[in-house]
Amino acid sequence: MNASAPALSLVEGLAAGGAFQMFAVQLLAFILLAWILWKFVRPALGKILDERSRSIEETFRKIGVETDKAAEEAARLKEQVARIGEEARRIDGEHREEARQQCAQVLSESRAQVQAAKEKAQREIRIERDKAILELREQAADLTLRAAERLVESAMNDDVHQGLVDKALTSLEAVKKQ
Repeated sequence: MNASAPALSLVEGLAAGGAFQMFAVQLLAFILLAWILWKFVRPALGKILDERSRSIEETFRKIGVETDKAAEEAARLKEQVARIGEEARRIDGEHREEARQQCAQVLSESRAQVQAAKEKAQREIRIERDKAILELREQAADLTLRAAERLVESAMNDDVHQGLVDKALTSLEAVKKQ
């Protein structure tokens, strides 16, 4: 018996208009697609998502380290401000005003540095999050297209292709005769 006979009878059955057969074929194709996606695409997508999650976690860890460094720097600067305050109290009257101005300037600069470091860390977090989301969307779209392409390639054989070509030619001949 010829291996293309079941495929040919399937096409003939579909051409005869069997609604149940059409439903059964579509259901079988859906189940096959779902199985392929579950078996092959899901693990690959899971690996990609896990790798990206680790990358994002590493980025957050780096940002945390930078935030800790900024906090240490702020503490150091606060200590420096406190020392300057002590020195200002020891200086006589005319130098006290100058010392207070220096203290205020250092405090202002330290606050500006801490605020700038915090804003930079927040910007980097937003940028990395947006990059991760965009990359995940692109990867999901790519995987979906590859899966669909493989499904179409696996479903298209020479007999089915020849049947479709013959049907198209028959339709064209019928149109030409009109």
